[in-house]
Amino acid sequence: MVTQSSLSCRRRRVTTARAVVVGAAVAMIFSAATAQAQVVKFKTINDAVPSKFFDAATTAPDPSNPNRLIIGFNTGLDPATFITAEFVAFSTRRVAMDTISFSIKAPLGYYVSKITYTQRGGGSICRTCSSAGAATWVGAGHSASLGVFTTNPNLTGTADVAALKLTTVPVSITDSLFASSGGLMISSADVLAEVLPR
Repeated sequence: MVTQSSLSCRRRRVTTARAVVVGAAVAMIFSAATAQAQVVKFKTINDAVPSKFFDAATTAPDPSNPNRLIIGFNTGLDPATFITAEFVAFSTRRVAMDTISFSIKAPLGYYVSKITYTQRGGGSICRTCSSAGAATWVGAGHSASLGVFTTNPNLTGTADVAALKLTTVPVSITDSLFASSGGLMISSADVLAEVLPR
């Protein structure tokens, strides 16, 4: 038998369930809006050697994660020397060096908290091969070594700049490769920016 109190109890449960569903939907919308608002802007991208090595013109945010800057690399031949424009040092071109710079601008109400640089590549491994390289960077006016390497240029470096609470952070990254025999190449690189609310 259905009583007035059991009907009233059922109505309260339905009302509570609706409130939970509505609350969850509002939270999801708010979360999505917050996530969208956390996208940084990468500005004033340029490189020191425009015709080879890093390529500012093809450097752009990752479509799947706009807070990641995919650094472009030149391809083809250098028209002045007819040697590859790729970021590689080998017996024909023993030194390859370039610097790429840009600024990271946090969205309104946020500041840049962390910057992570990652690069990948490869090198010749043989008994008589001789190659070496180094990477350094400057972020928010603070310089640091990213690493020194021989045949394996893969590395990752992170700068925690949260204490500075900067809304715009200038960054420059320099890579230097040397090879008297064999070869050393950087084939890809990216920068990931993280932000926190002010």
